[in-house]
Amino acid sequence: MYQPSRGAARRLGPCLRAYQARPQLPNLFLHSHDYTLYSLDVEFINEILNMRTKGRTWYILSLTLCRFLAWNYFAQLRLEVLQLTRHPENWTLQARWRLVGLPIHLLFLRFYKRDKDELYRTYDAYSTFYLNSSGLICRHRLDKLMPSHSPPTPVKKLLVGALVALGLSEPEPDLQLCSKA
Repeated sequence: MYQPSRGAARRLGPCLRAYQARPQLPNLFLHSHDYTLYSLDVEFINEILNMRTKGRTWYILSLTLCRFLAWNYFAQLRLEVLQLTRHPENWTLQARWRLVGLPIHLLFLRFYKRDKDELYRTYDAYSTFYLNSSGLICRHRLDKLMPSHSPPTPVKKLLVGALVALGLSEPEPDLQLCSKA
């Protein structure tokens, strides 16, 4: 395992502090990003799109592609950081984050709906940033973009309850396995 020198540990401190504060985290989908936090030979491992790049220029192009794909799928989009942890023992920063957005196709199909809250979709992902001895990010690994299911809304529960009470719907299927004599 790599053991950093004291000078490298001092250089690592500002980078860790920058990523530890949530308000200072870059919002990749709305603003341009500060790429000076990355080394010139940064490696990007994107398990979602199954691609690997090496070099800061290719990293910038890859993130631009991800932003382009996200903005072509979602009409409204925001990035939420759920958890950010640092691990000085192996020089990594790990981030759990979520994309929340309104898919364009649902917006077109359900344009007549006044309340579009139930149309929003959320996708959770996990990123690991590996730091080098200079305190710069030398590898970014992006994993597990998967839909997260939101709990059912109380309005739907109320509607189903009203239908059951009126006898228009049954809470569970009526299985008549025995014939009546």
